[in-house]
Amino acid sequence: MECDRSYTTDLLIIGSEGAGGHAAIEARQRGVDVLIVTKGKISQCGASQMAGADFNVDGRSAKSLGFAGDERDSAERFFSDIVREGLYLNNQRMVEKYVEYCPKAMKDLLDWGMRVYLYESAHSEEVARGVISSGVLWVRAIRKRVKELGIPLLNDHMVIDLLTAGGRVNGAVALDLRSGETALVNCKAIILATGGWHRAYRITSGPYDLTGDGTAMAFRAGATLSSMELVQFIPLCVYWPPLAAGSICTYIFSQFPGVGEQVHLLNRSGLRFMEKYDANALEKSTKAIVSIASELEVEAGLGSPRGGVFFSLAHLGAEMIEMIIQGIKLQFLEQFNEKRHEFTHLLLDLLEQCKHGDIEVGNAAHYMLGGIKVDECARTSIGGLFAAGECSCGLWGAARVASACSQAGAQGKVAGETAAEYIKQVRLSPADREQIKSILDEVSRPLARKNGVNANEILTRMHQISGRHLWVIKEGAGLKKATAALELLEKDVQEAAVIATRSKALNYEWIRLLELRNMITCLKLSANTAFMREESRGEFYRRDFTVTNNDDWLRVLEVTGGGQGIRIEKVKPIVTSIAPPSGKFAFEQAVNVSTASLKR
Repeated sequence: MECDRSYTTDLLIIGSEGAGGHAAIEARQRGVDVLIVTKGKISQCGASQMAGADFNVDGRSAKSLGFAGDERDSAERFFSDIVREGLYLNNQRMVEKYVEYCPKAMKDLLDWGMRVYLYESAHSEEVARGVISSGVLWVRAIRKRVKELGIPLLNDHMVIDLLTAGGRVNGAVALDLRSGETALVNCKAIILATGGWHRAYRITSGPYDLTGDGTAMAFRAGATLSSMELVQFIPLCVYWPPLAAGSICTYIFSQFPGVGEQVHLLNRSGLRFMEKYDANALEKSTKAIVSIASELEVEAGLGSPRGGVFFSLAHLGAEMIEMIIQGIKLQFLEQFNEKRHEFTHLLLDLLEQCKHGDIEVGNAAHYMLGGIKVDECARTSIGGLFAAGECSCGLWGAARVASACSQAGAQGKVAGETAAEYIKQVRLSPADREQIKSILDEVSRPLARKNGVNANEILTRMHQISGRHLWVIKEGAGLKKATAALELLEKDVQEAAVIATRSKALNYEWIRLLELRNMITCLKLSANTAFMREESRGEFYRRDFTVTNNDDWLRVLEVTGGGQGIRIEKVKPIVTSIAPPSGKFAFEQAVNVSTASLKR
């Protein structure tokens, strides 16, 4: 069995948006032939278009770019903030590189014509520092530059698996989602920029096309993954009304200066429950603490009808709420008129509803801190394979405080630079036909079966497992159950999955099965590493190990194995200038000591 079409290029970039777009542009500007493969259409898929979007730049660098930056805010302070808030699990070399490249990536965007609204300066106890634009403007600037450089694109293609030879990558097999044809891409190097595995959770703030494809493919190819247990959940995601379900505009509103402090989170009894969990910061506490508190209220039978809590402005009265709405229109919407619909219309509709009743909100899977292990130059453990953005791991440690937008820009630029240098040193090697045949045989089997388990049933079971055992609050017994259940589910995908529609063209059931294979891999690795980490740290909370244990668990969990099982190793994080602390602390104490007053 062979692919229907083939392409040859120097550099294959999987993912077209933030990290992938920046990487492609950087590499092409350095004279490299680039091909971008993306599951959707450039500027219309992935998470980047959904961003707020802020791009972190320290105050001094911001000033050099022409913004009103604060001279007191240095690159060194920015570095320190990220390491402290990551509870010292960060690869400090990566943090240094990120801080160095944030202003470089920002300058690129300005050169490409991205419109900027304002620069948000840092304050004494805050880490807010950012150039404010919008996700839509960001991806449009990338698309424009990609077009100017003549970089070819394969839109609506899903990469199924990577090809390797002699310990390095040399290609990939992709599926044309429209025609059902398969495509071989033979190349010298690959950059993965595929985002997280948000769709593995029923409730997520991310788009549904983020299904862990790059992370799972890298693992199957033999790459080392890291910190797969670390998933960031965001509180105040809309659960009801249904038109707004999944939106985090309520959370963003809670961070607005001057009005966000007015948000009360109430349980079923009408009590402002954050008084029990963080009497000082209340609803302005960290994402982790608000998420845990909300989940505990639900567990106690005090949640809303749909498993969340209540977002309330009722104490203000209708007149004051109307004043807030008008103030947002004047001060926010007229200035940020190119923000997406969620901010320009939906938020106002929700605030209008607050005059008449409370909104149901709750936790959502928001950001994957774990992923493919890379070094500060975006290199993975496999030759010629690079990763950037959310699918990579090492920058944030146990909690992300700075912007994922600037991560995509900075790491994408670094990956493009590094891959371009690597490509100069290697020759193109032919793709292995046996590998290609094995990949095509495996993914085609469900099309040949007459009976079995369908994709929707597998998706439902997966969401039940992740929602019950891999949600905000974890414990050992549940993680064991999750691992066993996911292994059965993985077996069903491999041996029993069936597709009703035989046509390969626009076969969404087939596409869903390919995505499920990747999501289940990511969840299984997350469950295994979560069971091994016997502490609570940053965004990770275990009910049976609530202490942050620096003596025994200030370690990164690295995962290897590919198709040969799972091996997990405890590794000390890379330290350059900030020595990690010792000792054991209550989780709340460790989070509050490390966390500044404004948490992104």
